[in-house]
Amino acid sequence: MNISDHLEAINTDNSSVQIVAFADLSVQLVLADSTKNEIGQEHLDTLCAQVADAFDSPLQTGTPSLVEQPTEVVVMRNDGVLISLRPTHDSSNALYLLCDYDVDINGAMAMARNALTETGAV
Repeated sequence: MNISDHLEAINTDNSSVQIVAFADLSVQLVLADSTKNEIGQEHLDTLCAQVADAFDSPLQTGTPSLVEQPTEVVVMRNDGVLISLRPTHDSSNALYLLCDYDVDINGAMAMARNALTETGAV
């Protein structure tokens, strides 16, 4: 399966997932996505920028020996839960999901982590 197939599977298999996307955070570019409803590129780009900001948050920065950058970030938004994962703490690639509030966060993270692992998206 390629990354698009994994995104489609995550979206299809989890009714709480509204948007799932794979992006290069270094340039804030969505490379692939799967959505339940038609949304504009602008919305995908806004989410991508929020994911990039969440991983680069001042709360997460510090002396590298003291604080390691996260590989998972969960952000509560007014329109749902934004779950973001990247393969390693210094990777620019990330997979993010915008989910309804009733999402099983651990289950969604497991599916996303599996997609990253199986596709070798590092």
